Amino acid sequence: MLWAVKLWAAPNDLTIPDNLDSLLAPQSSSFFSWGGYVKNETAYRFDEPRSFTKIRNILSLHADYSFGKRGRILSSGWAYYDHVYDLFPYETIAARFVRDEAQPPVFVEDLDQYQDNKVVDIRELFLELYLNKIDLKVGRQYVIWGVLEGIRIVDEINPMDFRELILPELLDYRIPLWTFKANIYSDNGNFEFLLIPDLSFHKPAPGGSEWELFQVLEKTTVPDWKNPAHWEYGAKWTTRLKDADFSFSYFYTWDDYPTTFRVISAESLVQPQPVTELAILPTYIRNSIYGMTMTREIGGDILKFEFAYVTGKYFAITDKDDNGDGFLDSDGEFSRSHVRWGLGYDFSKWGADFSPAIAQWVILDYTRDILTDQFDTTLNLFVRKPMRRHSGVFTLLFIYLMNFKEIYAKPKFTFHVTDNLQLATGVDYFIGRRTQFGRASSPNSPGGLIDLEQRAQFFGNFKENRRIFVEFKYDF
Repeated sequence: MLWAVKLWAAPNDLTIPDNLDSLLAPQSSSFFSWGGYVKNETAYRFDEPRSFTKIRNILSLHADYSFGKRGRILSSGWAYYDHVYDLFPYETIAARFVRDEAQPPVFVEDLDQYQDNKVVDIRELFLELYLNKIDLKVGRQYVIWGVLEGIRIVDEINPMDFRELILPELLDYRIPLWTFKANIYSDNGNFEFLLIPDLSFHKPAPGGSEWELFQVLEKTTVPDWKNPAHWEYGAKWTTRLKDADFSFSYFYTWDDYPTTFRVISAESLVQPQPVTELAILPTYIRNSIYGMTMTREIGGDILKFEFAYVTGKYFAITDKDDNGDGFLDSDGEFSRSHVRWGLGYDFSKWGADFSPAIAQWVILDYTRDILTDQFDTTLNLFVRKPMRRHSGVFTLLFIYLMNFKEIYAKPKFTFHVTDNLQLATGVDYFIGRRTQFGRASSPNSPGGLIDLEQRAQFFGNFKENRRIFVEFKYDF
């Protein structure tokens, strides 16, 4: 289960209408505006080996041309360069040689060394048309369907860029997609339709970097975007019922993680076998997501709920399943439907905004062969406290992965030096254990190997990447 980072919360008394774009559309003549920001992000890891791990300078630009009452063209993009690689050895920055020193020497020596230091990217580029009761938006864009900020339950449209795990700001690690979106407004509610030919998936962190957790293999079977049958489709209806805002949605999509089918000889799990006995066949698989969201104001506070029923997802199974044919059953993966739900409550107290939430995945038709727990629960808390005397804001993001017994905490202070200049500082802090699979060498064991405790972790893999960061940002 993956969790996005909430870095901003709307005031509790603010309700954002679905047709916000059309309401903000200019009402008269053409209008052009542009702007952007320059930003420096510097991070220092205070775990051994201590090192600066990021000195990234960013230039972001956007331009918005509105023509009369009927439309607009918006574009935005950024370019950044990370100077840390010019100043420090890669092995020190990534710390992989230290982290993986227990691995065989060949493994450590062959670690990749990819640098995320030269990036130029178009973030948004779309045409938006405002017709009678219909808005059309075509181009590279973000689509956000969820109501729980920072939790992906219904909000599965845009994949994520894991170059720094989930540490960047919300839109900075979403991957925008080339999308056709139509909104139709009626007295009974608003209808939204999506057509997405851009088949992009989660982007892993650079190989060998300190944030590497998974990689997409070159032999992964990828759907062909040229075939319309492979495109993603979505529909959502938003309405108001009994003093609450509801949405009901359907999204026919691809799992953004490839399913790793494994054709494995059962004997190879007991005794070493030639490498030809193992075939790994990573493949992207179709999912259907049936979603529902609800928001309701209660005495000035906001109650939020999300629910999703997902079909077609595969879950890895243990390496001990063999129905007698000598090979791992179901190529190592079981297809199971699952349910996701989340509940949040936004309120203000002591001059601060609080947003606690709980979310859970539940695998249906569960068997003990599945490596993932049947119930996977996460607790989130976001706090935002303005400091008016110091022209600043304190925020705290706290995520507790209950099953993994892992914590991610991010306290951050942002000071507004001027209307355009911001200075921020904070800490990324991880608590947990590292992932552990396979066997380890032991001279006291028959065969020289012992079975390790099998566990998959998330935040715990980065418990030695704790860092302090400083950000300078100038808007223009």
